[in-house]
Amino acid sequence: MKKTRISVSWSGGKDSAYMLYRLLADPEYMVVELHTALSVQTHRVSMHGVSKDLIQAQADALGLPLVFLSIPADQTNASYEKVLAKYYHSLKKKNIYHIASGDLFLQDLKIYRDNLFANHDMIGVYPLWQENTSQMILDVLNLGFKTVLCCTKQELFPRSLCGHVLTHDLIENLPDTVDPCGENGEYHSFVFDGPIFQNTISYQVHEITNHTYEYTVDDQTQTTHFEFADLRLVL
Repeated sequence: MKKTRISVSWSGGKDSAYMLYRLLADPEYMVVELHTALSVQTHRVSMHGVSKDLIQAQADALGLPLVFLSIPADQTNASYEKVLAKYYHSLKKKNIYHIASGDLFLQDLKIYRDNLFANHDMIGVYPLWQENTSQMILDVLNLGFKTVLCCTKQELFPRSLCGHVLTHDLIENLPDTVDPCGENGEYHSFVFDGPIFQNTISYQVHEITNHTYEYTVDDQTQTTHFEFADLRLVL
């Protein structure tokens, strides 16, 4: 059977890693490359805060090609979609019409992605869609994926947990308001080892920084606070 060529949207976190694990074991797909969106200002993954060299180290350990997409400083949807449109055009030249995304249950985000894909004659693939997140996080840990919390929502996590390795004990003690996989943006992660990696990625936590973000809901400005672990690659 001819395999479907696919590019994987890669954030460097546990959902991306588990999605890739699934795809690599699926006889229907051939993972051709990974792609990661980075801020043109910081050269980091948005909301994860993970640096370009760490993402590249992951791709090297996975033995897969990686394409970086530079997201303009204005960070508007229009600018983001323009970058993606150019990338999708390049994929079709390589006979790649499928994009894998690690979304779990946010329906509005999936609808947005599917509309964007359809506008460019691309097809979205969601290997983790509607997974039970309580079971999934246990599967991730039990398979041997090792991941560190690189971003935590200040209102939900003590500062000491940012930069902490994700463990069974940590998951068991999460507040009831926190999705076990952090699908609502409660936390983000960076995977540094696992069954699909050829080697462990060595890192150190340089410092913990605070950032405040403003957003609008029903014409009301709201703020949310995050802590980021500045992870540094150790060669």
